[in-house]
Amino acid sequence: MLTRWIFILITATAFSMAARAADLNRELMDAAVIGDLERAESLLVNGASPNAAGKFGKSALMFAVEEGNEDTVRLLLGRGANVNARSVAGCTALTYAAENGQSGLIDLLIDSGAKTYPKTRAGWDALAMATRQGYIDALAALIRHGANVNTSDKDGTTALMAAAERNDAQALRMLLSADADVHVRNKDGASALTLAACKGHDAIIDILHQAGDNPDAQDNDGSTALHCAAENGHVDTIRLLIAKGANIHHQNLEGKSALIAAAESGQLDSARNLLTLGANPSLKDKKGHTAKDHARQNRFRDIVRLMEGAGAH
Repeated sequence: MLTRWIFILITATAFSMAARAADLNRELMDAAVIGDLERAESLLVNGASPNAAGKFGKSALMFAVEEGNEDTVRLLLGRGANVNARSVAGCTALTYAAENGQSGLIDLLIDSGAKTYPKTRAGWDALAMATRQGYIDALAALIRHGANVNTSDKDGTTALMAAAERNDAQALRMLLSADADVHVRNKDGASALTLAACKGHDAIIDILHQAGDNPDAQDNDGSTALHCAAENGHVDTIRLLIAKGANIHHQNLEGKSALIAAAESGQLDSARNLLTLGANPSLKDKKGHTAKDHARQNRFRDIVRLMEGAGAH
């Protein structure tokens, strides 16, 4: 009987101590959020873990970084917090710093041993985070510390592609200066230039072309930047791409030209400008359909009349 009571007493004591530790850890995370340095220090002295983390693995250090509480970050690092700990979603203190544009904390974390290459569950590393959010100083800090500018997320999107889609010329130039590769393709086979063309970001196209990106590079279905510009109605982009040597008559794997893509998508201005620039209205896709056929099928009557005026049969 005595042994049983001793066991119960030990179990109850252990449970009480565990509950106390959990309380201290929760309080430490709260202190990290609000930047209460004195409270955080007291909690650590009284047994809170510097690696205290919540249900989803977000640590006190991550909370402090996210809120920009540098003194608390320094305290936690000084008490042994794991600078490379990861949440359930794969986030680290560094990705939080990058996502929030905390360039000073980026320097501090990397100087304290943070790795630049861990990625979140979506495949975004700190460099991708900074680029996607448009934080130039954070991006510069990561490049300065040697972050890989050519890593990609689970869709094959690189930081260069993200900058191109965002129309962020400053980030784009910074990445190119750090040897970002313009020839990398995403999972669909699209380059940064193609993605810029889909959005109509002409200044970005100009920068990428100067850096060596080919306006006639083909994606997985054989389409080029011109196809994407045409089907999205970016008339100025169409002119720019052709001025840079894009083949106006290129047909993708289905045999569709940029003119057919414009007609199929109901982009009257795209179709008109392509014809003005010399597109052949008689080109047929692999099924024998012309741009006029696609326009008629989709009831784009203005485009049908345009094609008829251009001599299409």
